[in-house]
Amino acid sequence: MSTFDYAVILAAVAGLIMVVGGIVLIYKGALVLAATDSSTALSIEWKQDFRLNTQVPGIAFFLIGLIFSSISIYSSKPTSVEPITIEGEIVDIAEPVTIRARSSTWTLDGGTNGIVRGRIHPHVEDITLEISAPGYKPERITFSLNELKNRTLKFESIELEQQITAIVGSMQNIIPVDASDNIQPITAPSSFGDAQ
Repeated sequence: MSTFDYAVILAAVAGLIMVVGGIVLIYKGALVLAATDSSTALSIEWKQDFRLNTQVPGIAFFLIGLIFSSISIYSSKPTSVEPITIEGEIVDIAEPVTIRARSSTWTLDGGTNGIVRGRIHPHVEDITLEISAPGYKPERITFSLNELKNRTLKFESIELEQQITAIVGSMQNIIPVDASDNIQPITAPSSFGDAQ
């Protein structure tokens, strides 16, 4: 857990203690929710912009506890992760193209006895796109997130280097069969390997 997590938990516990403590003090009679005269009333003023006056000072326990709890709940909500858009063009490829996006690589060195102890701080600064298609050499492009406009990874037209030539079917490779050849249909039961 981080320091922020501990601070949120402590604020929530402090708010709960203030509210429960106020209820206990009211139960014991040490705190009274009855109106007092204006000279002993609770008055809070902040920069002449905010004023709070009450003749029931016991309410302050509940308000302070509620403020602690509200701040901890508001602070603990997760931040939204903005999506990253990827735009570009791969030219002269009829095969299906796959694009894999990955962040930086974090390396931990292990000891000679096989025990690994390390710490990484996964903060994404760069994103690498690996563009590949069957029969083509993969292409890698790295983008820095600080340089993106509108969180969009944009690449121009990319030509992948072909490594394997596609095999194209040809009618010349098909052997003609005469009707006089006694060939069984494909759906016929096999006779190869059967007992004779």
